[in-house]
Amino acid sequence: MKKNAEKIRKLGVFLTICVSAAVMVGCGKGQESEETEKLTVCTGSMQEYEVRKLVEAWQTMNDGIETEVIVVPSDDTLAETKITELRTEIMSGGGPDVFIMPCDENTEKEDAPELFPNPEKAMYSDLFLPLDDYISDAQYMDPDGWNQTIMDSGKTEEGQVLLPLTYRYYAYVFRTADLENPENLPESWEELISDPDPMFGEFMSYEARELLPYTFGKLADYQEEKLLFSEEELQERVDEAFTWKDKTATYQMETQPIAQGKVEKAFCEAVDYAATEEETAIALPNDQGGITAYVTVYAAINRNTEKPDQAFSLLDFLFSDEIMTGDGFPGEDPLTGIGKGCNPPDNFNGGISVNLKAAQKMSRNQVTKDLLEQMDRRINEVRYYSNLENEIYWMVYKCLARDKDSAPPLSAEERREVIHRTYEEMEMQMAE
Repeated sequence: MKKNAEKIRKLGVFLTICVSAAVMVGCGKGQESEETEKLTVCTGSMQEYEVRKLVEAWQTMNDGIETEVIVVPSDDTLAETKITELRTEIMSGGGPDVFIMPCDENTEKEDAPELFPNPEKAMYSDLFLPLDDYISDAQYMDPDGWNQTIMDSGKTEEGQVLLPLTYRYYAYVFRTADLENPENLPESWEELISDPDPMFGEFMSYEARELLPYTFGKLADYQEEKLLFSEEELQERVDEAFTWKDKTATYQMETQPIAQGKVEKAFCEAVDYAATEEETAIALPNDQGGITAYVTVYAAINRNTEKPDQAFSLLDFLFSDEIMTGDGFPGEDPLTGIGKGCNPPDNFNGGISVNLKAAQKMSRNQVTKDLLEQMDRRINEVRYYSNLENEIYWMVYKCLARDKDSAPPLSAEERREVIHRTYEEMEMQMAE
């Protein structure tokens, strides 16, 4: 009996320990769950303020869901450290839940750190969550009201994986009377550099050289991981751009374009200010007979996220007409509402909104709206600024020898060597 009693006592102690351990493990899991409940949103320093405003507005609509904004600093050294930390987390199955990232061109730093140095390549690296099923059940998104040409740039065979927010291309608006043949505008790179109208040479040859990536159609096949142009073709393009600029250097035009630059709100306002019924718009054309546009800000969801529904809820809110146009959702304060004024095209990074209603709000004048639509219809290539473009920009910089005070331009042989090294570097980036 004593032996049985002792056995029962020991069994009771054992069960008590097991239950206690289970409770402790359960508590640990509960605590861990609470810690991971927070939705994390990664963005760039230039977008931080607006992303925080966006998140606050979304929280107001969603019972104050706890959300943390993670910012990649503007300082290169701090950015490198933060990017290394984030990449380590992503590669180990974690990382931020949502990305709202800039991918604007960088002509001031040759090796500026970026979390995703080539967003298009990243689309094919299983980093982002496919969103088609979520979009089809969205509460606010209206894909029919988006610029489909731009949105298609974020698709792979899995569907929509990146959501472009804003885009740009480089354009000019001239008074029609100042053009020799306004009815026959150059529609490709080849037509542009051979066009006899001195207006184009005077005002477009400089940008054609400085913004050389815009003159290309598709740069790479990211599934095959190869460039779609040869080193010889790159050499030829550089020679054409430099020759055209040198040939037009003697032009002395007395007239000026109404507007020129990257198309965004300020560009449209300049056209609004001067517009009459007799304006002609022309965007810097590419070698495929159309216009190359660049996405400047995009959003995506981490494929590793454990909170896909919450993550998409934030993007659903962001891509609503109410937020994209800046009108906001109704709130207790009728003067402000929820998310009023938090429109990405104006506040994130400039550019044209993929939301058609928001894009139309960039201008007040119907002439400007019509010119914008005419140029948009000619977009036949959409890219994301990447390390490939950066290599081309710095290749041109080196060919001009700007880094040498009062130095003459490079010789033809020196220029060929710069182009050769650039092409090799681009090939290596494709293979990484």
